[in-house]
Amino acid sequence: MRKLKYAARKILTLLLAMALTAAVGCGSPSDQSSTAEETTQNSSQSAPSQEEETNLQPQTQKIVLMAAGDNLIHDVIYHQANRRTGGAGYDFAPAYARIAPLLEEADFAFINQETLLAGEEMEPSSYPLFCSPVEVGEEMIRLGFNLFSTANNHCFDKGEAGLQASARFWEKHPEVAAAGSYADAVQKERLNLVTRGDITVALVAATELTNGLTMPSGSEAGVLLLSDMEEIRRQLAEASQQADLVILSLHWGAEGASVPTENQRELAQELAEAGADIILGHHSHVLQGGEFVETSRGRSYVAYSLGNFISAQIGAQNMLAGLLRIEMTCGGGNAPVIEKVELIPTVTHYGSGFSQLEIWPLADYTPEMAASHGILQHDARFGWEYLQQQLQSLNFGTNSQDSSTATEKVPS
Repeated sequence: MRKLKYAARKILTLLLAMALTAAVGCGSPSDQSSTAEETTQNSSQSAPSQEEETNLQPQTQKIVLMAAGDNLIHDVIYHQANRRTGGAGYDFAPAYARIAPLLEEADFAFINQETLLAGEEMEPSSYPLFCSPVEVGEEMIRLGFNLFSTANNHCFDKGEAGLQASARFWEKHPEVAAAGSYADAVQKERLNLVTRGDITVALVAATELTNGLTMPSGSEAGVLLLSDMEEIRRQLAEASQQADLVILSLHWGAEGASVPTENQRELAQELAEAGADIILGHHSHVLQGGEFVETSRGRSYVAYSLGNFISAQIGAQNMLAGLLRIEMTCGGGNAPVIEKVELIPTVTHYGSGFSQLEIWPLADYTPEMAASHGILQHDARFGWEYLQQQLQSLNFGTNSQDSSTATEKVPS
């Protein structure tokens, strides 16, 4: 069983039967005879039909998971959000408005929150030590994201105080799962779950590095490191017992790399075998493709990197990203069955001087817009043809022995 609730239901039924037996034993012989007769009659009358028994069995359900890459909030992004309110706060909605409809059908939506959401208690800051207004997180939740990785190389940027401030923000939103970094031992041990309807998803998140930053000696705050394989395995095992779907977020690899290393592929295979149904990678800030992984439990899927969901980087390779859309059947006490995987390409667009920075679905983007992109002041490679070449070099498909589909939606 992948979820304990089915076992709990059986235990509850057994306890009720035991309680009834005990109640019968406390009466007089005549009471016992009468009660036993009534119990037999009632049991016979209330015995569920075959159809009712079928309805009590764990049911499967079709769900849609959407996954995004790095929400990388540079200063120009939060400055623009601040100007929209006349300096009275932050309005991030226009930067994400064009891709908002893509997320509406998602039952579960994942994103790597690359920057600390500690701006309610600290001054916002940009590279190399990030701190973002909490309104970023509020906007992500409004868009429909309910699975957040906080394990990345910037999670220690503001020290222990920053990690604790960020944790306090997430504690205000129990409707989402924020996994990876933690402020204390209680948060470290907590399994991060989100339930929608009858389906529960567990999120485990780890990072390969923290840019050389550490927590003070004796601090309970920290982050799950990729080097701690024993703890990752423990969390995956626990997640498999409590959730219908187990997602593992990994901040790994090399920045700027367009393909995963052989070590990443081997690690993905190992962790899929350990219980990860879906592995979502990030950190390279570049799309890297994905593939199915065969395990003794069935099939898992790994996306090695989904690029930048949003950023103000200045490399042509950093502008193209995508929303990974996965259709699957979950529940029923069985491993999830992934039925369709597709990448919906997106582009971060801005004008001269990073003006009007926003995300566009590539399907709505035009060659004329590409020719006006402000990044051309920094990287002359960018353009419509460059975007097409990047897409053509990607592979999010299945292996040749599988009949499932995995495609990229590419505009004509």
